[in-house]
Amino acid sequence: MSEYFFNPSNAGKDVYLYLTKNDIIGLARHCFEQSSDEEIWNDFVNKVRFGFSGGNGNVIAKARNAYEKRNLQSVVINEVKYEIKYPPYITYLVFLVLPLIEINHDQGQRTNNYYSRLNYFLEINKINQKIGTVDFGSNQINLLWEHLEHWANVKNNGDLGLFNVIPFTNANWVYVGKVFSQCVLPPKFLNRLPKLFESLGLVPNTFYEDGFLKYKIKNSRTDLIPKSTLDHLKKEDELSNSIIQTIQRQYKKWTGETHEEIEEGTTLRQRRNYTVAPLFLQFKVNTNDEEIKFSYRMYSSNDYPEDLKFGEHENLYEINGWSKTLPVEFKENLELKDNFNKWIAKFSNRDVRLFISAGTFQLSNDYWIETSVLSKTERMYLMCKNEKQEIIKEWGSTFVNGDFKQEDFEGLPENYSLFWFRNPTQGLSEIPLLTLYTEKRIELIGGLKVNFRTYVNDYLPEVEIVNADGNEKVYLQYKETHEKIFLSKKQSLNNRWLLPEKTLIDTDFYIKVENENFSGNELAYNLVSSDNTAIQVDDSKLPKRDSFGRNITTNLGQYCIGSNIVNPDKSSQRYFCHLSSMFISTKKEVAANISSATLNNHTGNKLCNFLSIKAKLSTEEFFKAFEFYYSKEFPEQQLNSNFNLTRLKRASLNYYDFIGILDYDYETKNVILSPPQFIFIPTTRGRKVLLIGARDSALVETIVNTAPKHNLQVEITRQFVSNERLLLPDVVTVRAFEQTSTDNYGENCLKAFADELRVKFSNDYFPQVALQDFSANIVDYERTLQQTNENDYDWARYIFNPETLIFEKSETPIFDKSFSLIKYKLNEYTHQFKLWKDNKSYQIDMNWGRFIALKHCNKNVILFDSTSKKVAIPIEMPLPRLMSEAIMLLSGLAPDFKVIDGKKYRVYENVIGIFTQNLFRLKLGQTPIDKTL
Repeated sequence: MSEYFFNPSNAGKDVYLYLTKNDIIGLARHCFEQSSDEEIWNDFVNKVRFGFSGGNGNVIAKARNAYEKRNLQSVVINEVKYEIKYPPYITYLVFLVLPLIEINHDQGQRTNNYYSRLNYFLEINKINQKIGTVDFGSNQINLLWEHLEHWANVKNNGDLGLFNVIPFTNANWVYVGKVFSQCVLPPKFLNRLPKLFESLGLVPNTFYEDGFLKYKIKNSRTDLIPKSTLDHLKKEDELSNSIIQTIQRQYKKWTGETHEEIEEGTTLRQRRNYTVAPLFLQFKVNTNDEEIKFSYRMYSSNDYPEDLKFGEHENLYEINGWSKTLPVEFKENLELKDNFNKWIAKFSNRDVRLFISAGTFQLSNDYWIETSVLSKTERMYLMCKNEKQEIIKEWGSTFVNGDFKQEDFEGLPENYSLFWFRNPTQGLSEIPLLTLYTEKRIELIGGLKVNFRTYVNDYLPEVEIVNADGNEKVYLQYKETHEKIFLSKKQSLNNRWLLPEKTLIDTDFYIKVENENFSGNELAYNLVSSDNTAIQVDDSKLPKRDSFGRNITTNLGQYCIGSNIVNPDKSSQRYFCHLSSMFISTKKEVAANISSATLNNHTGNKLCNFLSIKAKLSTEEFFKAFEFYYSKEFPEQQLNSNFNLTRLKRASLNYYDFIGILDYDYETKNVILSPPQFIFIPTTRGRKVLLIGARDSALVETIVNTAPKHNLQVEITRQFVSNERLLLPDVVTVRAFEQTSTDNYGENCLKAFADELRVKFSNDYFPQVALQDFSANIVDYERTLQQTNENDYDWARYIFNPETLIFEKSETPIFDKSFSLIKYKLNEYTHQFKLWKDNKSYQIDMNWGRFIALKHCNKNVILFDSTSKKVAIPIEMPLPRLMSEAIMLLSGLAPDFKVIDGKKYRVYENVIGIFTQNLFRLKLGQTPIDKTL
């Protein structure tokens, strides 16, 4: 049970001890497969009733006894020793919450009377005990809650989840308030909060004071709020305030998506609703001409749809969640809408607005952009409606002379005033936005997280003291040491400090402020390096795939895992393969002077390093990492480029898959690294191998340094210039030379080299040929299509056009169901593909589907140049998974981008004619078109 609440997947997330009776039975079911639900429940109740040995009294006394066992490493039950990983009292805290979940006032119990509900719950579960406030007090039950908070947040640094105890000072709530706080917001209600926020007209990343939020919820006409929660909110007490604080925390995490889950039997479907994003006002000031010019930016932590469009404004995304500048005239209550993608950007009506330099958000310093936080240290502007002008001027009188002035610029909206200020000494209580917060907290900003509190050391995060005075003495202190390493302040921002370049790796450290103690002091951070992580990657988490590239769970006689075929056909084994001479030439490679290759650790290689640290990640995590490194490599504003960053991220992930680094599954959104491996690639002389799978800089450096010892030449090749924005890693190949008549063209040296590195060397078969042979053909794929749910749940719909080769927006309810290839999109990392044929809907792989559509139209699109051994495939027509990998692993290069006869193509290198003729004609029904490339 404890592991359900506290586990790595909950790192950094708020945990609530909310479980229903049915939840508890479900969690225990795997241990009681032959037992009934009631038998499982009775076993749970008995465990609570009897507790640990050595404890006497009622369940509250037993709970305290379990607390006394908190430091035990193990316990023996029925002569079996069990390891204790979690505080043993968690079960009791869960049990104490159950009466508020399972017993309601319809059963004669008052909503706010905890003890009557607890005792009734004990009675119906045959525990003959009466419990009241004295029992909680005499057993000091609050110690359990406080210890759990320390255990989760400090001892485990939130790595398993964050547990926040809300202190109650009212004598009636000192004990039961903590219990109520766990269940007044049930998980289902928390999951529905985005829909509630949207129904209330809220916009994410916007400042709303607690009173406003409470008023909106209490006066809403919606069934999204449980009646019991609403009853508590209508009171002005500590519990009511704690509910609003919890809702505020959830609101601040809200991304703006409002999709809802629909239960269909045991299956959960998602219906697409609108995504809401805020518009932030920004302006440029021309001080020489005393002019001001307004515009907007949108912000969203969701990936922008690549085809998002507001009127004539398109290709909107710039960087770090911000849109490019939207040159729209100032207008209160402005709303921009893309009905196809279901995105709404809202600009709310406000009496007062604050502005800070856009450089704070890594945007152009030419702009001042809206913010919701009054800074103690940075220069700011304030714009207000004229009716607020006098009270703002009164506030201005509290500033030191010269730190506050009214501006009179040409271009200010009618009935608005503008003020410039810095270093406020106090807030303005009449306007909540102008609250000068004194409570400080520590945040790490700008780094790339590996886990909740762990950052990669490529680019160090910066330390931000929220609500800083600017004169703090900030220092780093390693765990279990007393040395203080004081940090230097960032010159451009008064509330940021810089970590030392030589901050230790894999060592927990705290960030503290001299003579101050506040939120963030107790959280230990960590930096990690990618060095030697690739060699630790194994294939245990890689999915098994069938000949169509689909995930399988059963063990077939032959299947694909990573870039390898398990039990490959003889046709791909070196002594039987008719293409062997392509890979293992009988022409000797004459020994030459071995030169030392140089690894340029550019951001493509750094992204690959990061992936090795993670080993397994989600699509969203890959996209975030890609964008982080992209912003370092291409710091210039996206405003001046035509590159669509959303499209680049997705293309990059696909190519990382096809060049053998990882396995990407767009349906499950899982990205899993393959272990390092050497495979033969075609060569005219001797032997040449390609490094595929996970790699980090340390592994590549080891390859470079070790190769000369075995008389091997390492070659490191950059990807094509046309692909530089895809952030792909370099191609690493190793060439062997024959030294004696017995070393098999240098192959023995390669084997010894791989053994020393502990990297797999596939010298008994050719994965490229095996992938091609194993891959099914298009006719077989069509035969296996399975009918699927016809409901599209209002996802965005695109229909494939065989003439243009692109998926085009479909905005009408009617489309051709006799034959249509459809892409449905919930968001930028959640897609479904369906083939409509003869008025029936079939689930289909996106890449197979495109070629089935071409086959249906008898259309050939692949170009082949037998002289240069190049193949050109339209950029819109990526090959099915196994074929893509088969052809790309011939060189390790992602295909070059070229425009041929006005059309965009990907051109593949080092492709032998007979290989592609078989691949395209037999597998895809495509007859290659001869063309000089």
